[in-house]
Amino acid sequence: MFYGWVIVAAVFAAQGFMIGFWTYGFPLLVDPVQREFGATVAEVQMGLSAGGILGAVLAPLLGPIVDRWSARGMASIGAVLLVVALILMSYAPGVYAFVAAVAIVLNGANVLLGPITGSTLVSRWFDQTRGRALGIAATGTSVGGLLIPLLLNGLISHVGWRGSLRVLAGCVLVLVVPLVVFGLRDHPSDKGLHPDGADEPPGSADAATGDRVWSAREVFRSPAYWLIGCCLGLLFMAYTGTLANLHKYATELGVDAAEATRLISVIAVMGFIGKLVFGWAADRVGMRVGLWVAIALTALGIGILSLEPSYTGMLAATVLMGLAAGGMLPVWSGMIGEAFGVTSFGLAMGLMMPIITVFAAPAPMIAGLSFDETQSYSLAMQCFVGALFVSAALLVPLRLSQSEEATGSESS
Repeated sequence: MFYGWVIVAAVFAAQGFMIGFWTYGFPLLVDPVQREFGATVAEVQMGLSAGGILGAVLAPLLGPIVDRWSARGMASIGAVLLVVALILMSYAPGVYAFVAAVAIVLNGANVLLGPITGSTLVSRWFDQTRGRALGIAATGTSVGGLLIPLLLNGLISHVGWRGSLRVLAGCVLVLVVPLVVFGLRDHPSDKGLHPDGADEPPGSADAATGDRVWSAREVFRSPAYWLIGCCLGLLFMAYTGTLANLHKYATELGVDAAEATRLISVIAVMGFIGKLVFGWAADRVGMRVGLWVAIALTALGIGILSLEPSYTGMLAATVLMGLAAGGMLPVWSGMIGEAFGVTSFGLAMGLMMPIITVFAAPAPMIAGLSFDETQSYSLAMQCFVGALFVSAALLVPLRLSQSEEATGSESS
């Protein structure tokens, strides 16, 4: 078996626990943490928003390190930080200590175990089947999004939210840390291999794409950098702002806590399907079309939720959002690879994170403020839908060819 699939498995597991908790598991903590500390929804969500801002600072620093030093080393540090973060959160004496643990330590783990390291590693190990490999690796977030909320929901009812975080920390320590530390390798050459397990390194195909080393200045001057970053920023803003408050949204409308958890699980399951479909399609159809489909599905799903429908309507909305989520990471990673090449993948993705964060980081807190002020999430969700129309429009002038982007950068 080609060792690249071990890399895919390790990234699958790491992002399954990390993103599975950060994106899908955290919403289950909002209610119990809010009640115990007597805090507002916005205060509890402040950790995600502040963490996103910190991530915007860390990501540009991480990208060049991943390209020049070791993605494996950074991911290993991230796995250990995840264990530390979960333990610190479980012992938080008040809401602001909880927020600090989320914003600083948990977010640090999220940056180090997120798409910058994971997608960079998978992209290095695969060439002709890169889209499929990225799609399979990204399904880890969906599997984690299905299993971790179910695990937390059961644990919270038996050992409380603090005990559930400690159990999860133990799972990460036993299952993820060894796989990341001992399973990951930075380059196929570390194992005497070539991308895709080929007998020879990629030749004419790579030469044709002009996979060159980009400088930070060239990336900043590239139109693709700004168009992709702003487009994805608006998309992630709408998606994360809604998902982070979905459990609270459903329970406030009279949905049982277990059924509210099921909504999050539906998103995870459909995301699993979506990642496989979008990952397969990324090798065969245009990235722009794939991202337009993801934006349209997200807008339709959030639009339905803004109407405060019945539980059946909520299920339909989460199906659409889950399918859309499946396309976000594979298509984003594919766009980075097409526009900037594998050699500068980490640099380009790291530099792009601040743009995305400017839009996405405040979203959970904004949605929480909407509820605190109006006792409804509808206004925030309607604003998110409007932002998605702008996101789709930004793809119209986008060009992904490295040669075209290089020409555009030099002429500007």
